[in-house]
Amino acid sequence: MQKNPGDAIKKKLLAYNFTSSLSGNLVSPFLSLFIYELAGGSFLATSIGSQLPAAISAVMSFIWARLSDSTGKRKSFILMASLTGIVSSVALSFATNLQQVVIIQSLGAITGSAGGSAFSALLAEKFRNGRGEFLGKYNATGVAGGFIGGLASGELYTLLGYRNLLRLYAALNIIPVALILSIDEEKTTNAKPHARVILHIPRVPRRFWRLYASRLLLTLPGAISGGVLGIYFLRYLGGSPEAWSTTVAITVLAGLSTIPYGKLADKLSTSEMFTMAGLGWTILYAGYYLAPNPLVFAFFFIIPVWPLFWIAYTKALMDISDETERATFYAFEGVLSTIYGSVIGILAGYLADATSPRTLFLLSSLSALSAAILVQKLLLPFSGQKRAKTNPLQWLMDSSILQPILKR
Repeated sequence: MQKNPGDAIKKKLLAYNFTSSLSGNLVSPFLSLFIYELAGGSFLATSIGSQLPAAISAVMSFIWARLSDSTGKRKSFILMASLTGIVSSVALSFATNLQQVVIIQSLGAITGSAGGSAFSALLAEKFRNGRGEFLGKYNATGVAGGFIGGLASGELYTLLGYRNLLRLYAALNIIPVALILSIDEEKTTNAKPHARVILHIPRVPRRFWRLYASRLLLTLPGAISGGVLGIYFLRYLGGSPEAWSTTVAITVLAGLSTIPYGKLADKLSTSEMFTMAGLGWTILYAGYYLAPNPLVFAFFFIIPVWPLFWIAYTKALMDISDETERATFYAFEGVLSTIYGSVIGILAGYLADATSPRTLFLLSSLSALSAAILVQKLLLPFSGQKRAKTNPLQWLMDSSILQPILKR
């Protein structure tokens, strides 16, 4: 019986996601601590070291997305990004000061950002039928790889040290490169992209801006405190690397909550889902602020609030993207979001140095509560006919939907 060529490609892409997630989660839990130590214990310098490359990556990813779409090439852009990641990781393992970290990561971000949109496009082009089933399996392999990598990262960090962990990450990433090389390239257009095409800004529907303003409000708490979480757990609360890696691994598993959240998103309005996320983050960051030890901090850390927000936001964004150029629109949104997060992250680093990282948690909790209230006004056009005359905050408090969040 002849085998379906698509089955072989599926297996390669599932293996790609598993190995990429595994290797990525070996190093990601301790990257901020590595930069923090090279920065001499300055949160501001750590934020700059982390956020500047991220901003460069966001801008370049938009340009690479336009190049990939205009030429039809996917594989070459993915390989460019993967090989850049390998070289950058090895170089980073030899960095001895913050300046070197910024240079290495910023240079790496230029070509390392080429693969994201190209890979998404590759998935869409290779699988035009049965996407839902495949994406479910794809997400599961990513969660499995991330869980194993996160779980092993603490032990390996203690055993090998972070510099050798970066080198191990680079070595493991040879596997994803080999898997991508083995996949046939789609036919390309051989078109020569023009600057006008590359820098083209997509038409943005007017209703996007209300949704995006709500996104900015709800992600503000994470932008404020996200960069200090690992450092606070390890250096301020005295948690062990093994405990931190286990906490991160469990959080990866909590990503599977997107399945029930997805069903909930089909029943509730965007406003109601966002209100729940805002209240969830209010509780989560208040827990960080009050946590007296690593165990309590970890308890709040694993609460799956982000998947709740992300499912609702992605669903609403998909509806809006039907009205414009989809790929470029998503890339444009990504640029705005990353730059916003980078600016807030740097300002938060300054505030953490001036006061303490614990202050950021209190500020995040208050901003999350404010966002939960404000999004109800901003998202009235997204409420549709469902509960149009109901105050989402009051409905949520009166219903049983909030109870699982409060009990977790």
